Amino acid sequence: MRKSLTLFGMAAAVLIFAGAGCISIGSTTSSLGDGGIYKSTNKGDAWAQKNAMPTITGERRNFNGASVATIVQDPQDPNALYIGTTEQGLYFTYDGGESWYQPGAVSRGRVSSIAVHPKDKCIIYATSENKLLRTDDCSRTFTVPFTDTRTDKRIKAVAIDHYDPNVVWIATSAGDLLKSVDGGNYWDNIKIFNNDDIMRIYVSGADSRRVYVATKSNGIWRTTDGGAKWDDLSQKYKDFSGAREFSDLAFGVSDPKIMILASKYGLIRSADGGDTWQKIDLLTAPGSVSIYSLAIDPKDPNVIYYGTATNFYKTANGGANWNTKRLPTSRAATVLHIDERNSAVLYLGVTKFKQ
Repeated sequence: MRKSLTLFGMAAAVLIFAGAGCISIGSTTSSLGDGGIYKSTNKGDAWAQKNAMPTITGERRNFNGASVATIVQDPQDPNALYIGTTEQGLYFTYDGGESWYQPGAVSRGRVSSIAVHPKDKCIIYATSENKLLRTDDCSRTFTVPFTDTRTDKRIKAVAIDHYDPNVVWIATSAGDLLKSVDGGNYWDNIKIFNNDDIMRIYVSGADSRRVYVATKSNGIWRTTDGGAKWDDLSQKYKDFSGAREFSDLAFGVSDPKIMILASKYGLIRSADGGDTWQKIDLLTAPGSVSIYSLAIDPKDPNVIYYGTATNFYKTANGGANWNTKRLPTSRAATVLHIDERNSAVLYLGVTKFKQ
C-alpha cells in the first residue's frame, strides 16, 4: 500500500533552498591539503589534483581540504560530474573537473549519494544528512521530497530507474529501503534490512526491475521484480570469510551481469548477476589490506581498479596480474570513477580519516 511520508512518521518538506544562482561564488573552502578530486587521463599512470573554483574577483579558491564520499557522472554529458563530500556538501563541474562550483544550499554536511536524471540533466537528487534533496533547475534551488524525522539517522543512498525516471529509490542508515513511483511525492517502505546501514543501491542497466542493495554487514540483496521479493546473495558467497562486511561494489557496463564486491575478504566476482562467485587473486593475502574503492572499465570488464589507504592497483586481465602505484596523496582512495565515454579518464576521490 502506498503511504505518504507522514504515515511513516517522516514528513516531507516543501521548503525551497535558494542557491546563489546556478553557481555559488565565494563559498568557504580550504586552500590547503591534498584532498578533494584527482584526475588521470592515462588510466591511473599519472594524476593531477583538480579542485579549482573560479571567482568573480579572480581570487584563487579550491576545495583541497575536502574528503570525498561519492562521484557521479551525468549519463548524458561526460563533462558534467557531481561529488558529495563528508563535511562540505556538494560540488559540480561542467568541464571535466577543470572548474568546480557549489550550490549555496548544499555547502555543508555529508552528501553520501547523488543521482542524475537519465533524460534531464537539470534534475538531480542528493542525500544530505537526514534529508533527500532534489533540484529541477541545475542546482539553482532545491526542494526536500523526503525527511527522516529520526535526526540520528541518515539517508545513505539514492538511485533513479533509467527506464522510468519517476521511480526513485532511497535507503537509510537504519536499514529502511523506500521507493517512490512519482518522483518523490509519495513513498512506499519496501523492506527493512535488520537495522543495518544500507550503503549502496544499484539499478541494473539491463533490466531496471533488477535492483541490488548492499548493506554494511549483512551482505548484498537482489530483487528481480522491482522489490516484491528479495534474495540474500551473501549465502552464495558465504565461503569467503569476511565477504559480508561491505567496502565497495562495482558492476560491468558492457556486461551488467558482471559484478565485483570489495569486502573485508578482498575481491570476489560474479559473472551471472550474483548467483555464483569466485575469488580474485590479489597481491595481498585475504583480509590483510582494507580496500576502500573499486571500479570496472565500462568497455572491458577485465580492466579493474581498486584503492587502499596508500596504493592504487590495476589489472588488465581480470586479476591475473596487478600493477601497483603509490597514491598521489597522503589520504585514502575512497572513491574511483571511470569516464563512461573515455575509459582512459579516471577520477579519484580521497578522504582523510580521523585519528
